[in-house]
Amino acid sequence: MIIRRSTPVVHRHVVFALVAITEFTFVMQFSMVGVSLQQLLDDLAAPLRWGGWVLTMFMIGRVVAMAVVGRLSERLGATVVYALGFAAFAASSALCAAAPNIYVLIIGRALQGLASGGLGAAGMTIVGDSYGTQRARAIGYLSSVLPFGAVLGPTVGGLIVDHFGWRWTFGFNVPVGFAACVLSIALLPRGARRAGQAMDLPGIGLIALAVTALVYALTELARKDGAADPTVVGGTIALALVAGVLLVRQERRVRVPVLPLDLLRQPGLIAANAIAFFFGVCWQGVFSLLPYYVQSAYGLSASQAGGIMAPRALVMVLMSAAASFLLPRTGYRWPLLIGLVGQSLVLLAFSRGLHEPVIAGQLVHSVAWLTAVSLGAGLAFGAANPAMNNAAIDLAPDRIAAIAGMRGMFMTLGGTVGIAVVVLFGAQGATIAGGIETAFLVFSAVMLLTTLLIPRVPEQARAHAPRPLAEPR
Repeated sequence: MIIRRSTPVVHRHVVFALVAITEFTFVMQFSMVGVSLQQLLDDLAAPLRWGGWVLTMFMIGRVVAMAVVGRLSERLGATVVYALGFAAFAASSALCAAAPNIYVLIIGRALQGLASGGLGAAGMTIVGDSYGTQRARAIGYLSSVLPFGAVLGPTVGGLIVDHFGWRWTFGFNVPVGFAACVLSIALLPRGARRAGQAMDLPGIGLIALAVTALVYALTELARKDGAADPTVVGGTIALALVAGVLLVRQERRVRVPVLPLDLLRQPGLIAANAIAFFFGVCWQGVFSLLPYYVQSAYGLSASQAGGIMAPRALVMVLMSAAASFLLPRTGYRWPLLIGLVGQSLVLLAFSRGLHEPVIAGQLVHSVAWLTAVSLGAGLAFGAANPAMNNAAIDLAPDRIAAIAGMRGMFMTLGGTVGIAVVVLFGAQGATIAGGIETAFLVFSAVMLLTTLLIPRVPEQARAHAPRPLAEPR
């Protein structure tokens, strides 16, 4: 049953501009947290092991929200979800900005993640509905605009931290978020509401519980001087395993699972999701903490750290566009191989901790060296990302949405684990910078090993693919 509501008469280009500007601002803020991490830990007198939770709880919150937002949009309408999401994002940002300690900040970040999880999907739904038969082009334009928020975010965030303090990287979201909420209600089309499918809330909760328990075990191991409590470590790991077993049982019996096990049993999809997971471990795990690392190891300011990150994001966007264009000619294997090996070399370079290196007889400033290596990371990610998103979709072409959702979930979960692992190495190293460099070296090896998961001849998978899987009834 579809329920249509009265819709404001607004030109579709106005709708596009409003969605693009508001989501661009959100993407900018998302990339600011890394450059403010050192300052907020110093200000709140918190150890690095809890600093990792500032990053991971946001990601866990997003995974939970992304799993339910599609069906919420069906029931409430995409505009309502979009407006409420920005209102909640503004309120949780205010909590983060005013946090008196690291624990309140972590709670605020979890709420931020929950609030933000539906903004991207709801925004694209609104734009797609507004443009009708031209929705594909409009969504493509929107997708090409938003990544530039990640280009400006680190630089703007660094300037805010250096001149106003870390709290304002959250504080500026408050007026922007509430303004986006009001404008969304006033201007955006209401669209249609449908009787949405039932949500697999137990499955979503079990995923969150398993990942949170595992991250907590790694956090406990990150205590200095071997002070980790074996009971806590063993208990949380056991809890993660039990939650995983219960998740499999839940997904087998539920009508619309959050993790479709029929897809996860496909060998090609298993490999593709595993690659996404390990890439998330080594990409998000490293670059979420890279600004903190360069400030600790090289004594850079937040602005300088943000300046190193911004070119990487720009190159990543441009390379992704080029790789997407060439994908029909290159296939999946070579872009994935180039991206994974390139990422391995980048991590190896970072692991050396070089200061003022001499290259071809020329002394290179540390900032220039770090920027160049970071640019290499952007090229590697840009080469691999389109192939990683599209790999093995031919095995179930009628389930593209489910496959894409799983791919994003596995990469995000990998990033959550990766951040916790980098924090563990940093906390247990002789110095924080030295420990993080060891994590970079380990992750470099992980990226090389991940290349073994790439099918040798992906086209054969298409030829021998089973009959397309039907949607669950």
